[in-house]
Amino acid sequence: MRLVLLLWTALLLTPFAAHAKAPSAKELVKQAERLYDQKKYVEAAEALEKANEQAPDSRLVYNIARAYDQAGRAREAISYYEQYMTDGEDAQLRKRARSAVDRLRLQQQKEEAAAAAAEAERKRMQDEAEAAQRRMEAEREAARQAEAANQLRLEEAHRDALAERKRTQITSFALGGLAVAGVGMGVVFGVQAGNARAHFDNAQDLDTKLAARTATRSNALLADIGYGVGLVSAVAAVLLYPRQPAPVAGQARLISAPRGSGAGVEVSF
Repeated sequence: MRLVLLLWTALLLTPFAAHAKAPSAKELVKQAERLYDQKKYVEAAEALEKANEQAPDSRLVYNIARAYDQAGRAREAISYYEQYMTDGEDAQLRKRARSAVDRLRLQQQKEEAAAAAAEAERKRMQDEAEAAQRRMEAEREAARQAEAANQLRLEEAHRDALAERKRTQITSFALGGLAVAGVGMGVVFGVQAGNARAHFDNAQDLDTKLAARTATRSNALLADIGYGVGLVSAVAAVLLYPRQPAPVAGQARLISAPRGSGAGVEVSF
């Protein structure tokens, strides 16, 4: 829509003071008309403002308002429309100015409401992001503490395993020693039983034979007991002796776990 230059005739009839370099009000109006036709509304408004400074007229004020209105500069447009509503002489233009002000104020209210809603949404999203960050940091700290606690439990279990292995080894060695002692006892009393049997065979009188028989039976029984203890102890020592290598210190390792179920910890030796 072409800029309605309502003051054109008045400007042609009004004498202007000559200026050495600055364009006259008439030239500024022509320049504004060209800029308006080129949809350079802000430049057109600025040219009209300069023209209005040289030759103030309320109709120029209205055209400035229209140019800013077309440029989307609502604040400046409302200011000039209201100025024309106060100083303008044309009732029809005042009516148009009032309608334009109402439209622009409604537009401003909508834009302000949209901006407020956008700001509220931005603030909500920021709060949610900060809350999520705090939750993540809390979960990380909880996971770290859980890992440290499980590492302590793992180290304690490792120490207990080493102590149990040592106790088992000591017991196995003790049983091995008992097995050796039992076999030695069996050998000693076996030899004595053999000697007692030889005495029995060589005895010439009844009392000697009875004594030799008793000694043979006693030594043989003790030899059997010694061999039995040695055999049982040897078997127990073999069974109890640890076959696995000594456990090494393990490491607690965090693994993924469903949210809300706590940090999952995998522990291995």
